[in-house]
Amino acid sequence: MSVKSDHIDFKNEIVERGIEYLIHFTPTINLFSILENQELMSRAKLESLDIEQFDILDYVQFTDDVRYDDKNYINLSLSAPNTFLFSRFRQKTKDDFTINWCVLKIDPKHIYDENSLFAVTNAASNAAKRQFGITGDLEKFRMLFNEQLNINTFNGIRSINRNGVHPKYPTDVQAEILVRDIIPSESIIEVCFESEEKLAEAKAAMSSFDTSNFVVDKDIFSPNRSK
Repeated sequence: MSVKSDHIDFKNEIVERGIEYLIHFTPTINLFSILENQELMSRAKLESLDIEQFDILDYVQFTDDVRYDDKNYINLSLSAPNTFLFSRFRQKTKDDFTINWCVLKIDPKHIYDENSLFAVTNAASNAAKRQFGITGDLEKFRMLFNEQLNINTFNGIRSINRNGVHPKYPTDVQAEILVRDIIPSESIIEVCFESEEKLAEAKAAMSSFDTSNFVVDKDIFSPNRSK
């Protein structure tokens, strides 16, 4: 992995804030592809290799844009899922027994991957792209933790204050880390499931792979951002 020229400063920020992992949630049906190819890939990478993977946004229709429109990047959250988006996905699919969810905890070193970018709010939004800009510099990373964010929306300004949020979480739950192309499976610290039943199902389905990092972590599905 090639790193940013000021990666030491990024490492210091990560340690000082107590950031232990990045987050990516996905339907469990995609785990087979990730484990088989030993990589979590961007949509562009999947398409270039003609690898089929279930894309929830092709299955569930939303009225607004929810995904950064550059297919070369993998969208990640900091320390906890984007609960605003995750809850919407889970609600939309709650009656489909074929769709279950898992949460991947990923090594935070990808924050200072040379090509990683930062969005202080949903990277697909006009505010992220035009008001704040999506860049890969340390100043933009620090902006994710501003005491207050005033985000321009179609309905006016949405103000967000930290209000006791733990330093490892961004101010906006929709803030994103964008990692280019691939994340090797060795960077996946844990694959988390909400119950023992879901864990057992996944282990059985993935029995041909190493599932030693599959765990139950109910809290990561509904995190308390004050601790």
